[in-house]
Amino acid sequence: MFLKSIFLVVCIGVCALTWGQSGISITSPPRGWECINDPQQLPQKVRVIYIGQGQGANPFTPSINLATETTTLSLRDYVMQAKTYHESRAGTRCHILGMIQTAAGQAQLLQIDRPSQWGDIRFVQAMYLHEGEAFVVTATCLKSEFSNLSSQIFKTIQSLTLQAK
Repeated sequence: MFLKSIFLVVCIGVCALTWGQSGISITSPPRGWECINDPQQLPQKVRVIYIGQGQGANPFTPSINLATETTTLSLRDYVMQAKTYHESRAGTRCHILGMIQTAAGQAQLLQIDRPSQWGDIRFVQAMYLHEGEAFVVTATCLKSEFSNLSSQIFKTIQSLTLQAK
C-alpha cells in the first residue's frame, strides 16, 4: 500500500509538470485520478488527461483534459465558434457561464449538456488565449455526478498555469 501511494504521488507530480514549449500546466489535478500524458495515447491537441472513478454501476468515467491549438481568433470569437460547434450536435445545449480566474489569467467558461448512451453528460470548458494559442481545459462527467465533482473540477481549472517560454 505504501509503495502504491508513493507511485501515485510520483505520477501526479509528473503529470503536474509543464508540457511542451508552451509552459502550460495543471498544478492541482483531482487527487487519485489516473493521469495520461503520453502523446502516443492522446488525441493530437490533447496534452494530458485525468480520469476519475465513475459512481455506481454506470461505466462512464469523469475526466479532465488540457488541449491546445493555434488560433488567430479573439477569445470572444473563439468562444462563439466553440458554442456554435457544440450546439450543432443534436440535443446539445451550450451556455456561456462567464469568466473564471486561473493562475494563468482570466478564462471563459462554457457549460455543455449533451445526451449520451450513458445518460446526460455535462462538459465544463475553460478557454484561455495567450499569444495566438488557445488553452482549453475540458471536464466531463455525468450530469447527475456534477454536483459531487464540481469543486474538484473548478479547483483543477483554476490551477491552469502558464509559464514564460
